[in-house]
Amino acid sequence: MQGPPFAGVVEGERFGPVGFTVSPAANQRYWASAGARHPLLAAGALYPPIAANLTILAFQTIAPVPLLHARQRLRAHRSGPAGVELTVTGAVSERYERRDREYVVVIAEITLFDGDPLWTSVATFCEPGA
Repeated sequence: MQGPPFAGVVEGERFGPVGFTVSPAANQRYWASAGARHPLLAAGALYPPIAANLTILAFQTIAPVPLLHARQRLRAHRSGPAGVELTVTGAVSERYERRDREYVVVIAEITLFDGDPLWTSVATFCEPGA
């Protein structure tokens, strides 16, 4: 591993705002790959677990290193449509070591254009080979 774990980020360090748009076609692929058949898909709603991917992408703006996703909690506040810009902001909430491996916990808020939360994502990462 080169440099400090997670590029040296510290507790309290913030990331974002970062904008992402999940196209309707990409959203359809997420739903299909999960085998999910739900009325929200037909209504064009975003697949909620996309929040995990957006959390990783936003966190990597301050920690541009490969990550292993060790844990994920997701709270859905409402549904949102595919094809609109989402904004991700977040912060490093915790750094800890377990079994000689360093972990980082990040909390991210994913919002729609109106600024109200769509999802809250709490993700724990470790670096591969650590």
